[in-house]
Amino acid sequence: MYKKFLSGVLAAAMVIGGAAYAAKPASVDAAGAPKPKYTFDMNGANKNVVGVARKGDISAGTTGNTKTGVLPTANKNAKLQYKKGKHGKALYISRTVGGKAASMGAQLKNVKLGSGSWTVSFWVKPETNLSNFMAMFFTGNHITDPKNTKWLSITQDSWLDSKTNTPTIWSHSVSNGKNDQFPWYGHQDKKGTWTAEQAVKAGQWTHITLVVNTKQTCEYGTKGKSGYVKSYHAWTYVNGKLFGNGTVAKGTMSNSNSFFLGLNAWDMGFKGLIDDVKLWDKALTAKQVKAIAK
Repeated sequence: MYKKFLSGVLAAAMVIGGAAYAAKPASVDAAGAPKPKYTFDMNGANKNVVGVARKGDISAGTTGNTKTGVLPTANKNAKLQYKKGKHGKALYISRTVGGKAASMGAQLKNVKLGSGSWTVSFWVKPETNLSNFMAMFFTGNHITDPKNTKWLSITQDSWLDSKTNTPTIWSHSVSNGKNDQFPWYGHQDKKGTWTAEQAVKAGQWTHITLVVNTKQTCEYGTKGKSGYVKSYHAWTYVNGKLFGNGTVAKGTMSNSNSFFLGLNAWDMGFKGLIDDVKLWDKALTAKQVKAIAK
């Protein structure tokens, strides 16, 4: 995918340019977990969780069309399985279609979160270690239109000193071929320094929460330099603890978004278990995230 050619430039923008980040989101609500707008408990078949597949990239590399990709579509042979999960059963993505190795995942249907602040959380247990750009969670609109694409992926990268960094939040937004935003962020230590950290590992359950607050802004890169973005502020939590925070491109959430688990339009698909996917049309506070992780 064309992302791979830009990774060095992106890394330079983050490491050299630096960025301005707040330590945590504003805590205005009482502690506790508000009811999600959508819950997918993955305890069994659900008409709104559909098996999808696409051509290309069953091992590594790209789908062949590096700019537009191939949008995953419903496929009756991409059978979803349900196995022992973190709580009850969990969705198992086998990466097989019709008994053969293939790019497959699941699509969450009838999800509408609007264009404001939002939150997603889920448990994940990969069967194999993630590869670069492999999506655990992927959403967007106009995904395969290079002049208007808008998407966000919860993935892995090795851009920071060629070391593994997961979860990485990577987003892309282009409008009419202009205003190209391509920010990403991963892990920061307590001092705010960018460090490589692999939180999602094969064979272990990990709880991930992403909070996107469209009422707060954040900077990516250096103002006046190539790749600079000032956009929405987001926070990633792992097992209820703050993992990192940074910039998310504008327009990556709308009522026309498609939502996928384990697969994007370009890269090798995820293999393993995903459980208790929850989505809110609001930005949860740090205390609320801690509560849902428990």
